[in-house]
Amino acid sequence: MLTLSVTGTSMAQQSEPHLLIPGHKHIFQGLSHIEVDLGQRNTMLVGFDRFAQVRARQNVDSVLRLFMADYRKVADTTQNPTRTTHALFRLGETDRALDLRFTDQPTASFRFRNQNPPLAVKTRQDTVQIVWASDSRIDTKDRRDGFPGQFSLYLFVNSVDDIDALLERSGLNGNLQTALESVRQYKGHDLTVPKMSFDMRQGIDQRAKFIRPGLARAPFISIQPGIGIGLIRNQWVPSLNLDLQFIPNRNRNVGYGVGYVSNFFFSQAPGDGRFQTLRNDFLTVGVAFYNSAKDNKAAPFSRQIASFNVGFPVYRRGPYFDRNTVRLGGTAYQKGLFKVQPELYMNGLFKKVYPGLKLVVGL
Repeated sequence: MLTLSVTGTSMAQQSEPHLLIPGHKHIFQGLSHIEVDLGQRNTMLVGFDRFAQVRARQNVDSVLRLFMADYRKVADTTQNPTRTTHALFRLGETDRALDLRFTDQPTASFRFRNQNPPLAVKTRQDTVQIVWASDSRIDTKDRRDGFPGQFSLYLFVNSVDDIDALLERSGLNGNLQTALESVRQYKGHDLTVPKMSFDMRQGIDQRAKFIRPGLARAPFISIQPGIGIGLIRNQWVPSLNLDLQFIPNRNRNVGYGVGYVSNFFFSQAPGDGRFQTLRNDFLTVGVAFYNSAKDNKAAPFSRQIASFNVGFPVYRRGPYFDRNTVRLGGTAYQKGLFKVQPELYMNGLFKKVYPGLKLVVGL
């Protein structure tokens, strides 16, 4: 409390591992990531495509000292200490550049204790991102193997001013060396070869936890269930959807899939007027194009730019559609869990065409 009364600023920031937050790793550059807990809610994260890139840039402490020397020359100490700072430090072969972005907190928070003055609470951490310019010794092989060869180091700290204390206490080189040794000693695969990728979390006890180690470009299957509501032939039609997308290459952002669509129609029976449920199911095959990540970050495959599929009837209860009906559909727009999918139903080849539009909620 004596320290807080001097600075006038308190810290109330989350320390959840970045790599364990679903979908969060895709905001960082690199196919592989090493996250190191530095204690006191400070974290170092390294994003890279090849293990050789980390070995070539292990002296993190000297780079951070260089950053702090440049940062102190341009830092504005008159600003609100609770604002969030994002610093991008780019190291070139002959010079270096520093970009600073500041964000004010949306809510002003304060703490009170006894008769002491109120303490302003800083709720968001500062971020320092360090990017190295291309190293011809590494990048020549990267281009030959089809890797972009970019490398970034991220430092999440309560305040940029805390970096000096981190360097004086023990530095970061030792933590990084321990993490690299854990990678070399991993028993399941040789994670140091270019064809492998992985995420690793090193705790404050310096124990390593590996997350999804495997082939960097390994194919995978994306399971996408959903429920929808659409307008077909002037009637609102609910549906159940299940798509299986096969992604053959994580760097190509193209998937090929099969799907199953069940449409449910409600009508009155002609005899007694009771409501009845009709159902038409279609088996679909198609292709999907996913949103690619920028700056050579790992593609999340969480948003479709567009997709197209053709469906054929496999189950029919009720005469809502004929047996030879063909369904053309796809995704025209996706935002989060919501997809807008136009549809076209026709008997045979463009006979008795019925357009439709459906909103689907799901993965």
